[in-house]
Amino acid sequence: MKKTLLAVAVMAACASTSAFAGTDGLYVGLKAGVDIWGVDTSNDYRSSFYRQYDYANHQRKHTNQAFTNDMDRVNATGGLFAGYNFNDYLGVELEYNYLAPMKMDHSHLNYKVWSNSFGLSGKFMLPFTDDFEMFTKVGVSYNYLNSNFSKHVDLTNLLLGGGLQYYFTDNIFARVEYEWLHNMGSKASALGIRPDAQLITFGIGYSFGSRAAAPVIAPAPQKRTINETRTLGADVLFGFDKFNLTQTGQETLDNLVVEINDQNIEDRQVSVVGHTDRIGSAEYNQKLSEKRANVVANYMSSKGLTPDVVEGRGKTEPVTGSECDGLSRSKLIQCLARDRRVDINVQGVVTEEVTE
Repeated sequence: MKKTLLAVAVMAACASTSAFAGTDGLYVGLKAGVDIWGVDTSNDYRSSFYRQYDYANHQRKHTNQAFTNDMDRVNATGGLFAGYNFNDYLGVELEYNYLAPMKMDHSHLNYKVWSNSFGLSGKFMLPFTDDFEMFTKVGVSYNYLNSNFSKHVDLTNLLLGGGLQYYFTDNIFARVEYEWLHNMGSKASALGIRPDAQLITFGIGYSFGSRAAAPVIAPAPQKRTINETRTLGADVLFGFDKFNLTQTGQETLDNLVVEINDQNIEDRQVSVVGHTDRIGSAEYNQKLSEKRANVVANYMSSKGLTPDVVEGRGKTEPVTGSECDGLSRSKLIQCLARDRRVDINVQGVVTEEVTE
């Protein structure tokens, strides 16, 4: 008995250490079902209830009929339960069970035995899904065993149980449960029996807390290195052989600045490089490319994005190659349009959220 109480105490202590891991909280419920009494007939106590009077010889004699053989073994039971779930796996539960009277029609006498049982147990749960779980219980029961022919018997003994539980909502649940109450009586009592009781019940309960949901782990953001170049045609930004921004050029840069700033680039490096076509001297084109790069950089700075590098490279890096050779001046100017440009390069690290 002491070992049983010690085991329950250790279990409760272990459960309390998990109380802050996430809790379902307090719950209460009702249950009803059947109880099946089991009695070892070898423990029948041969008291005066087992004697019959022999009127012929004016003496009492013992009957060979076992007292418990005349006992109904199945009857109704009902009760209450309340508990506290510390987390998804551990809890503690209190319960009350009323075992309806069992009739014992022995020697034409109407004997009855019934019991009030109070239990305290640790509960161990194993969730199968978000709504469905299995549980087992280990604890002690205090049994108030009584009858209509003797005084009551108080005895504390082992309680074992288990069942299945289903949540219809976060608060309402149903359970099917089996419990075993061991040795509810005492040989020394006038009852002379030590019955076990097996309870099979159906219960409905209400949880005042909320069931602990499995934590949702969001995917870790990923970092991506970028090295991107936007090429803007000089004919869009400026007039031919000019370095003053057109209205269209300003609108184009406005959109580009917003796009770059919205990316939240870490360790950002922005460079602005101006280029010209091959028409004219190298010195003239170098100065024109620098002026255009500076005008673009200054305008971007006024909109909240200051370039780190600003330079002009004149006509040293054409993209048309020899495809425009042999053309007249007017057609040559049109053909070399791709060489007249401003390259805006952006480098850095972008953090991206991962979506499943």
